[in-house]
Amino acid sequence: MSEKSDKLRAMLAKEKERRIKLNNRIEILERRIQEEDSAEVNEMVRTAKVTPEQLAALLRQSAATTPNPAALSAVGATFDKEDGSNEDDE
Repeated sequence: MSEKSDKLRAMLAKEKERRIKLNNRIEILERRIQEEDSAEVNEMVRTAKVTPEQLAALLRQSAATTPNPAALSAVGATFDKEDGSNEDDE
């Protein structure tokens, strides 16, 4: 084989390794995003004091309309009062 072909093959192998590392990093980031989204949903459910049955009813309602405080009230959910502090400021 020619020297040029060998260099190209080496470059290809290096780029394939780089692609594998990037794909792994993408998978990790996607998993972290999913975990954060799940944690956020869990916190919203706790804040709204929604039972599993109420959550199921809300999800059925949300298939047709966007959930709002009125929809939460319709299934009997209540909200904890906000303390006025903003957790994002920390």
